[in-house]
Amino acid sequence: MLVFEVNDVPSKLEILFFGAQQMLICLSSLLVIPYLVSTTVCAANNQIMELRVQLISATFVTSGIATILQTTLGLHLSILHGPSFAFLPALHSFHVANPCSPDVQWQDLMQLLIGCCLISSLVMPFLGITGLIGLFSKYIGPITIVPLMCLLTIGTVPDIEEKMSLHWISVVEVLILLIFVILLENFEVPIPVWSFEKKHFRIIHQKIFSQFPYLIGIGLAWIICVFLTMTDLEPQGGAARTDKNESLMILQNSPWIQIPLPGKFGMPRFEASLIAGFIASALAATIESVGDYNLCAKISEQSRPPKSSINRAFLIEGFGSFLAALMGVGCGVTTYAENIAIMSVTKVVSRVTMQMAGVLLIFAGIVTKLAALLSMIPDAIIGGLLACGVCMINGVTLSNLQAVDLRLSRNLTIIGSAVILGLVIPVHFEKHELNTGFRNFDDIFGTLLKIRMLVGGFIAFVLDNITGGATREQRGFPSSSENDSETTDGYNFPPKIHKVLLKFPKFPPIFPKK
Repeated sequence: MLVFEVNDVPSKLEILFFGAQQMLICLSSLLVIPYLVSTTVCAANNQIMELRVQLISATFVTSGIATILQTTLGLHLSILHGPSFAFLPALHSFHVANPCSPDVQWQDLMQLLIGCCLISSLVMPFLGITGLIGLFSKYIGPITIVPLMCLLTIGTVPDIEEKMSLHWISVVEVLILLIFVILLENFEVPIPVWSFEKKHFRIIHQKIFSQFPYLIGIGLAWIICVFLTMTDLEPQGGAARTDKNESLMILQNSPWIQIPLPGKFGMPRFEASLIAGFIASALAATIESVGDYNLCAKISEQSRPPKSSINRAFLIEGFGSFLAALMGVGCGVTTYAENIAIMSVTKVVSRVTMQMAGVLLIFAGIVTKLAALLSMIPDAIIGGLLACGVCMINGVTLSNLQAVDLRLSRNLTIIGSAVILGLVIPVHFEKHELNTGFRNFDDIFGTLLKIRMLVGGFIAFVLDNITGGATREQRGFPSSSENDSETTDGYNFPPKIHKVLLKFPKFPPIFPKK
């Protein structure tokens, strides 16, 4: 049972805390891309710190704007947007094609990167404004979503291992979160509260461990790291120290207030072969988002998103990606599944809490000292956070199979084949580059074939839709009677606005129809 439903408005203090928790959950992902991009464009040692601060600021502001627009005008559920990891293969290809050398100017590479991102960001709004993604989404069921999302989580394992192996504090972070989420889920903490009416303290009981596990977990682990640093129990340069020279330099060099503006890095440049790789990544991010939207609807106890809502969501997501490109973030934006997964733990799916997260992200991006301070969280703690977040994503993903008839060998074969082939095919093409003699073809399909979730998701989608032997209900799609009985009020705008939108024409298919 949900504590706060989609349209519920918690107290101001609860909105602030829930919003802050959602912001902290996505923090690790938001910080990864600025570090990668500053290295990819070959910024000089004396300029890389300043560039990273600018990119962190731009990333926070862009993510905040995209989140507020998506929750207010787009899907209308609790969705948080941030830089997409589906673009990592494209960034890798970009770096291979443009290796660092003394003759390379990082500004030129940044302009080329912005150009690639600008063109690829047009994919999502095109699919949304034409209604293609809305039509396409009705063929995407649990049998497609489960392999795709499982492969997404499997793909993060090397990153999790790399960060968790830095220091034992990551294990402590995981244990803290597991204790809070599993063992102390229903434990009510007595909290004294001052009553202004009766003018005395009264005791209220709150399940703070299940509602704010990440907020408390990060705080405790960070305090331990500060203690280890102050007592010198952690050696100089250790992974758990909070006073690293690089982190302190970022904090010292960043201005108090900085408003990131589009076009700061100059006019974009374009190169067809590189653009193809970024378009491939945008398609992968599109499929990922379709799965995330359905996942969010399931956790929010809503029906599958209507076509108009999905079309509108991709229009907004495309705008967010376009803005990210102009700001120089270095990739498009996508929905963060880890922020959806935490809602299954806290039972809080209130839209306004995610809007608060968006406001806090914009604030952190403008007040650059705050963004720099948050970037000082040790990577080992980020590893623990990432591990628990991915665990929850995988758990919620597998819950989609409840609706699938697993007695049918057809369903089991498709799911198993999609997962295994989704792992095998990318590994093969990572070891053996595609070489047909046509560079553009190799760039496009070489990138596509290395993206696990795209390969596995495509295999599952094709097999599920061309293979007979199962009804839609057996494939996990809700029956028409179930769809009618499920709640859809989360997708609706306020009544007066909704009535006005109903009068708009059917094309473009982004307006509600009932």
